[in-house]
Amino acid sequence: MEKLAERKKTILADVSLLVVAVFWGSNFVIMKEALALIQPFTYLGLRFSAAALLMAAFFWRKIRRVTRADLLTGSLVGFFLIAGFGFQTIGLLYTTPAKSGFITGTSVVIVPFLYYLVTRVSPGWFSFAGGILAAGGLFLLSSSETFGLEFGDVLTFVCAFLFAAHIVSLGIYAPRRDPIVLTTIQLALAGAAAFAVALFTEPLPGMLTHPPAIWAAILYAVLFCTIGAFVTQTAAQRFTPPTHTVLILSLEAVFAGLFSYLFWNELFTIPKMAGALLIFAGIAVTELRPYFETRAERRLAEFEGHHP
Repeated sequence: MEKLAERKKTILADVSLLVVAVFWGSNFVIMKEALALIQPFTYLGLRFSAAALLMAAFFWRKIRRVTRADLLTGSLVGFFLIAGFGFQTIGLLYTTPAKSGFITGTSVVIVPFLYYLVTRVSPGWFSFAGGILAAGGLFLLSSSETFGLEFGDVLTFVCAFLFAAHIVSLGIYAPRRDPIVLTTIQLALAGAAAFAVALFTEPLPGMLTHPPAIWAAILYAVLFCTIGAFVTQTAAQRFTPPTHTVLILSLEAVFAGLFSYLFWNELFTIPKMAGALLIFAGIAVTELRPYFETRAERRLAEFEGHHP
């Protein structure tokens, strides 16, 4: 019964992460419009800071009881988050969006190795196999590009490691911390860091000069893609391993392609469809792991029963 209850929590966590992938995928289309009118780090600063302030206002009773351990953990996780976004944003200046998406997505392969390196606990061959299948799918989603190593690609590889570190660190610390407190601290640090970078690298016009479309895009990102998404991810990672998390979140690329097809008339070609199917296959491999393990245990028990 206890195993069944844990399995139900894992399934619910994985479904929640799927919803996060949908919102993040949809935000690519909205953010593309917004970044034509606002500088990237200014956008990130507004997005993360507004989200942190709203969470602090709604959950001030929890926030005022924050501990030193909460601050240290939230700062570490927040550092990986904003550093990942920073390297991805700068790398995007020197590479193509499709290559950036694929290289960022290689975190699905990095996470199992990084998780083992940090915890010395193997996630199992199912996780490695699922990550490789998903990475192949991400490659096919970017198949229209000619791949060659450029400066922006190197920066984006650093971003992939940082995002992998963000997921692994959440997997380690989320079960020990309140998800609301942990999310608020990491978003506050990310927002402050983004504004600090913007201050030195971007022109900062008065906030009121931004057109209404910018504020609508930021509001959507704050409510659904930041507060909703990161609270959900932090809470979900209390019940599902980092290897599950990164695989399901890799569907962000699939949903980004789908929304681009629906709203930007971008072609969803046969290679891209094959890539989406490979990502789903990678997730299926890890989701079916408990079923295969249960069957193996049952067969072993039957064998031992017939051969005393």
